[in-house]
Amino acid sequence: MKRTAMKKLFFLPVFFISVYCLSQTAALSPVQIAERNKPGTVMIQATYKGTVSAIEPESDVNAARLLAESIRDQLRRDGNYTEDLFWNKYIMAFCKDIDKYLYKGTRRVSKELNTTMIGSGFIVTPDGYVITNAHVIDENDEMTKRNFAEEAFKEILEEDAASVEKTMGRKLSDEEADALKQANSWYFSRTMTVGDIKQDLSVVLGVSGDKGKIVPAVIPAKLVTQGSAIPGKDVAILKLTEKHVYPTIRIGDDKALRVGDQVYVLGYPAVATFHPLLSEESVSEATLTRGLVSAKKNMKGGWEVLQTDASVTHGNSGGPVMNEKGEVIGLATFGSIDEQRRQEVQGMNFIVPTTIVKEFIKEAKIDPEMSDISLAYEDAMNLFDQSRFKKALLKFDEVKDMNPSFPFIDKYIADTQTNIDKGLDKEPKDMMMYYYIGGGVLVFVLVLFLVFRKRKK
Repeated sequence: MKRTAMKKLFFLPVFFISVYCLSQTAALSPVQIAERNKPGTVMIQATYKGTVSAIEPESDVNAARLLAESIRDQLRRDGNYTEDLFWNKYIMAFCKDIDKYLYKGTRRVSKELNTTMIGSGFIVTPDGYVITNAHVIDENDEMTKRNFAEEAFKEILEEDAASVEKTMGRKLSDEEADALKQANSWYFSRTMTVGDIKQDLSVVLGVSGDKGKIVPAVIPAKLVTQGSAIPGKDVAILKLTEKHVYPTIRIGDDKALRVGDQVYVLGYPAVATFHPLLSEESVSEATLTRGLVSAKKNMKGGWEVLQTDASVTHGNSGGPVMNEKGEVIGLATFGSIDEQRRQEVQGMNFIVPTTIVKEFIKEAKIDPEMSDISLAYEDAMNLFDQSRFKKALLKFDEVKDMNPSFPFIDKYIADTQTNIDKGLDKEPKDMMMYYYIGGGVLVFVLVLFLVFRKRKK
């Protein structure tokens, strides 16, 4: 009994120390997740140059006339006929089932292709191994081929839109113009053949430029291994070809996730990244969105994917999806399409989990690890969040010495110095309390040990 009591008393302080230590690894805030993982989140660029050709379609005049008559009659029966509404209904119906109103012509057209597709990814080793989706760099992916068609046959598509506007007697709305472009691109892609296409891969990192502004640095990359687009295991690994010590992101375990858990997505959604109202330097800074794990689903191949309601769109593909500790638990990969409207359905997006990613990492014989510079930056951020600004400044300076262009470093050095100048550093007074408590606990444990040792003798 005495020995049991002694063990309980001895381990009680150790228990409280363990609880305190565990509390230091609690969930991070969305701000903290973004700050720690933005440096290692990158934009993937796949540039394609070559020749493509396709058979130019022709209109089925009778089918188009019947569609127009049907829509006009329906609107008149409903008593809400206007020319604008008629044309809107007609164009959207035409685009939804475009293969009913076009047929393969006889004229093959060839065009030079020079286009760049973008996606997202993240760095998992100090020497620059990057994880992304396979479809981001796959020239045979359906969406990639549609973009090829849209770029290569741009003049034809614009001529078609101008002809429609002339017939309508007004400009196409944004919705109508996008529907017409998407439908025509899809139709061209069906008959498109790709000639000698050259692919160049590169990765865009945000780095600190003049006056701390985040500017893009483009690093060439090569393909290491690649799966296949959905419904396949949509994972690819690239290797940056320039020798640097790169910022990294920590890989976690998706198996611990439950439905209802929060997840956070970093990446480069095209609509926000290349918005016409934003400055050029904004391009290289990743965007954060968040949501819940909505469900766990099985693909037809028998492997699991995670469903989320986090906002994800074109350009996000391959970006890291993180848990509340800021660890990557999967890749933002594919969404859902409303077949009636041929548009993305938000809130129905899917994540390829790290369980699948690790299969490719193992195959490529890669050992993911955090780089020294990312660990130092992480330590600095932890100190900053604890208001231990003097020690944080030393760590930020250490990061700056390792890489003067490390993203956001100049901003945090300036903010930390400002907080020190304002007298906000808590190290001298508030943090000493933890040292006293820690010292007291150690003394208490030592005294207990000596007392029970003496009794035992």
